[in-house]
Amino acid sequence: MARSSRWGKDDRSKMLKLVKQGVSEQEIRAKFTTKDRKGSAREMTAVEFAQQLKQAMVEAGDIKQAPRKKQAAKPVGYKVTKTGRLTITNFAEFTSVKGGEVFTLERPRGRSKAWRLVPQPKKK
Repeated sequence: MARSSRWGKDDRSKMLKLVKQGVSEQEIRAKFTTKDRKGSAREMTAVEFAQQLKQAMVEAGDIKQAPRKKQAAKPVGYKVTKTGRLTITNFAEFTSVKGGEVFTLERPRGRSKAWRLVPQPKKK
């Protein structure tokens, strides 16, 4: 859960205005104070300054946040035939296994509910 910011939109716009005027970061951080756990005033930290400045630039339209490029992969469903066979057409693509290898299906162990597909050792 994200916590709320100590500085509002008005504070961020003032900060951006000061940055554009050429005021140094240390002077701006000294102007924007907050209370620490003990109740005494403290200056804005460098990390807080960077976060608030970026948010102010986004709000002002100076920078734009790009939309997410990569879409979430959709789960692929597989069917079991009447004879109990499972055909996975893209198995080699996911596992980089060569054709002709043999696997054994193992039951879940302990509290797990996941079945395991384990390569069967080659006979000599």
